[in-house]
Amino acid sequence: MRTLHRMGAGLLAVTVAVGLAACGSDDDTSSSDTTAPADDAGALAGETAAFCDGVVALNDAVNAVEIDETSSEEDVVAAGESLATPLADITENAPDDLADTADELTTFIEPMTEGDATAFNTDEAFGTYSGFLTGAVASCDFNGVPITAVDYAFEDVPATVEAGTTSFTLTNASTGGEDHEMIVMRKADGVDTSWEELLAMSEEESADKVVFKGAGFAADGGEPGTVLADLDAGEYLMICFLPVGGAEDGAPHFTEGMQQEFTVE
Repeated sequence: MRTLHRMGAGLLAVTVAVGLAACGSDDDTSSSDTTAPADDAGALAGETAAFCDGVVALNDAVNAVEIDETSSEEDVVAAGESLATPLADITENAPDDLADTADELTTFIEPMTEGDATAFNTDEAFGTYSGFLTGAVASCDFNGVPITAVDYAFEDVPATVEAGTTSFTLTNASTGGEDHEMIVMRKADGVDTSWEELLAMSEEESADKVVFKGAGFAADGGEPGTVLADLDAGEYLMICFLPVGGAEDGAPHFTEGMQQEFTVE
């Protein structure tokens, strides 16, 4: 399933789809001395909701982008425009601690509207976006699921996860110096093939049998990675495609056991 591996390698992999029921703030406003006036509090709540809606919309747009070195300039421009609209909502409403990072994202996406995707397809863009997403999740009322990556398994994955907008936070607890990624995917509707069989299929055979939902990365000794995804009911797999030892020809981590099934209800 090399397409999923490639999607996990850069900014194009980070995804969320559809719908945000509510966004909120954890600020303590219980004291009468620190509570903002009603109008100000309402404005702040509105900004937070707009920001969180923008985060969801941007991830939805990122997930829909399909560009590579063979893409035409027109395709790149169209992709850039699809990202620029939700990014504008984000930069306008971003909390103070994320404002600079949101502005930095513009430097990766704006050139796409002129037909240049070079900056967008870099490790720097992926790293910036990953850090932004982790901060954004802390500001929004998404269902959170903490996951620990070890060599070679995902720990703390619940057997069942509630459907809806969900953030998976991946902490790397490797003892062997391994980086880890977290690819989340669902079986397509009507597919009853086992995950073992799906993983053994060619790219062409498996393409219409799985639905990519999100990807995150956590380097050894680095910051946690975040996957933000809209989860609809179905059978899911969390998996790491990175090669053992970081070698290009190494066996993928999932062949050592780093894959975990779960159900969304």
